[in-house]
Amino acid sequence: ASGGVGMAAIELAKAMGAKVIAGVSTDEKTSLPKSVGADAVFTYGRTKETHKQFKESVRLAAESLGHFEGVDLVVDMVQGDLFENALISTVRPLGTICLVGFAAGQKPIRPGLLLVKEVNVVGSLWGRWALHHPVEHRQNVQEIINFLSLSSSSPLSGKRSIQPRVDRIVGLKNFHEAFEIFEHNQGRGNTVICFDEDNVISRL
Repeated sequence: ASGGVGMAAIELAKAMGAKVIAGVSTDEKTSLPKSVGADAVFTYGRTKETHKQFKESVRLAAESLGHFEGVDLVVDMVQGDLFENALISTVRPLGTICLVGFAAGQKPIRPGLLLVKEVNVVGSLWGRWALHHPVEHRQNVQEIINFLSLSSSSPLSGKRSIQPRVDRIVGLKNFHEAFEIFEHNQGRGNTVICFDEDNVISRL
């Protein structure tokens, strides 16, 4: 949850009133989800043992937030072994797992695990849904715009509900650097390719 999509998902969830438990691959990344409002952040690592520890940490955190059967929704940008080792166990019966990425690669999913838990698994690229539901899409976009506007912010904080976050800006001639950042999971927010070479900032 330390990349552009994950951080945006946290902010959007918090703006909508949700409690958020975030996962990151390394301890060095834990401060990033916290900076955008995550209620708890845990490291899932890259081994079966760390996945098991992550699963238990999420279970206890969900209980502390009043969700004794598990979380309502998992937004998965990792997949790989983490999906079966931990994520299916953290969602409550009849809950939902939304797949939006495969940072750890794609692995086969045993449907029996989903059947027993009665979990909904949905893919989300938004584009096709928006095409088939234009009215609802416009409503969603307007709600996001409202979150971005100062009028929806707290009078005391003076901050927007959602803050757009740019980690790096690279010039068009170095566009391959942006893909390398993505490939090596080094993003800490959105990486932007700038067509105006005179205004490129290597890192914000």
